[in-house]
Amino acid sequence: CDGFLNADNKSAGSDANEYFSTEEGLASLKNQAYFSLCPLVTTTDYNEWGTDIYTTGRSSDPNSFHKYASLTAEDGSIKSFYINAYKMINYANGVIYYNEASPYADEAKFLRNYGYYLLTQQFGAVPYITSYINSGERSYPRTELSSIYSNMIVELEDLYAASSLPDASVDGVASKRAVAALLAKVYLAAGWDLHTTLKDAAKGSYEITSTNYFNKAHQWAETAINGQTLNMSFADKWSPFNENNEEIIFSVQYQREGYAGDILNGGHGLQHAFGHSYGDATNGMKSCRNQLIPTAKAAYLWDKGDERWQATFMPIMYNAKKDDKGVHWGTEGYFAAWNAPADTAKLHIVLAYFPYYANHDDVIKWVQDNQSRFVGTGYANKTGRVFVMSDPMLQLEIKENGSIGSNKTVAYNSGRETSNAGLCVKKYDDPKTEQASSSSQCYRDVVVFHLSDMYLVAAEAYLMDGQESQALAKVNAVRARAKASQLNSFADYKEKYSHSETFSLNALDVILDERARELFGENEGRWVDLRRCKQLVRYNLEFNEFVSLADMTGADGQIKWLRPIPAAEISTNTGINDEDQNPGYKSSIQ
Repeated sequence: CDGFLNADNKSAGSDANEYFSTEEGLASLKNQAYFSLCPLVTTTDYNEWGTDIYTTGRSSDPNSFHKYASLTAEDGSIKSFYINAYKMINYANGVIYYNEASPYADEAKFLRNYGYYLLTQQFGAVPYITSYINSGERSYPRTELSSIYSNMIVELEDLYAASSLPDASVDGVASKRAVAALLAKVYLAAGWDLHTTLKDAAKGSYEITSTNYFNKAHQWAETAINGQTLNMSFADKWSPFNENNEEIIFSVQYQREGYAGDILNGGHGLQHAFGHSYGDATNGMKSCRNQLIPTAKAAYLWDKGDERWQATFMPIMYNAKKDDKGVHWGTEGYFAAWNAPADTAKLHIVLAYFPYYANHDDVIKWVQDNQSRFVGTGYANKTGRVFVMSDPMLQLEIKENGSIGSNKTVAYNSGRETSNAGLCVKKYDDPKTEQASSSSQCYRDVVVFHLSDMYLVAAEAYLMDGQESQALAKVNAVRARAKASQLNSFADYKEKYSHSETFSLNALDVILDERARELFGENEGRWVDLRRCKQLVRYNLEFNEFVSLADMTGADGQIKWLRPIPAAEISTNTGINDEDQNPGYKSSIQ
């Protein structure tokens, strides 16, 4: 642990102990713990890259998380994650230190355990610290993973049984329901990490040595579900006008109204994280980072009739008029889909995307029938494009007069290198985004735990506990809400994406595919899912075009199943040395 853990109280005068012992001071420390969640839940590098469902856009090189071979202990994102997680934990420890009898301490215990859940999923064993660090102490050895899980379970179960937390909350406050959700995830992770044994990394095969934790995982998932059915449409669940809805179990809250700082830089960037490059505010578009677009596998996940495709991606992007006052904004351009839904039938179109199952001839006819809506004269974007996200991909270039200029089909992995040729996720769109070149002005709440996620956690836990029928029922409940077809058995599942003959699907794969459909673009942590289920190597070798088994293997001959302990931690924490580095990141074969 680095010097960032030292208490910092610039507003309370010279006596921090006196200030934090007051109601005001304790509340400020608790609020700081909540605030410290922000960078942890909005950074995508370590959550989504290096998986089967996300890839790069046009002229965008894959980062070290996607390539594995170049990921080292000096990586800045890894260091920031580690620092920020321990910051939150220390703020939480401070609340408990100054007044454990306060109701705030119960919230702090939830946050502390969530911090350790995040750390263990990325790093495995880490220093487990429950005391408030306000001194220069530098020796914090790694704690055995089994001990961390055990301590988390004991504290969280006590918190659920006897605490001042509300039964449930949808507005970002820790609750007993959130505790149950976290317990479900902790038990599930512990079951995989402690009670399964890897047999073959490339095949993703494993042996279950005990089902006790998996049994507990589905029990706690059911407690979090609390009998609630998935009645809300998927689109309504993720509507920007329906935040804090009944399916939210825990979220990190953002508030545009009343924000005292620079409104253009006080939010987060998740609305920009998942998409190709479409332009920016100067041409009426939402700027995206040209990263985390669907792989060819992901493009084929949603079958015809599955409402999640339309509710996850922005299928039509509208053009914006341009006059002597500049480019129109808000009710024209990208955000018109949210701000002027009644007018979209007559708005001009600049980009359109169709799912893989769309008939190419039908799409061409649709463009021809709507030629007048593709006219670019007088608009910020003179020409347009239309895509069918199939493999091969149909690409239509639209001329300024709205007619089709070129018509070609290219392989998906080549096609995504074309300008605009990637689906844009809209789950975190903020319709109030101002017309400015800023990627930090999204004020949508970041959902951490939600109802359908718990359904799928329960499904995975039931499967690992040998209760396949219950697992299937949970998957079918999620599919039913989305209008996807029901499965009579896991063997009834028919994937549409291509894969090698040696890649045969099993029940776990079906659940992981369902998680991909349901949680795409949430920054939920696809990497964590694959690591937990021991499918990280298997899925990357099959669906990540940038890696080989050698890339995922370190100089020590070990596979990179975890993230490297930051070099800065090893150099400043006297309780950790080079020998404690995670497998795959040691400098040479031991």
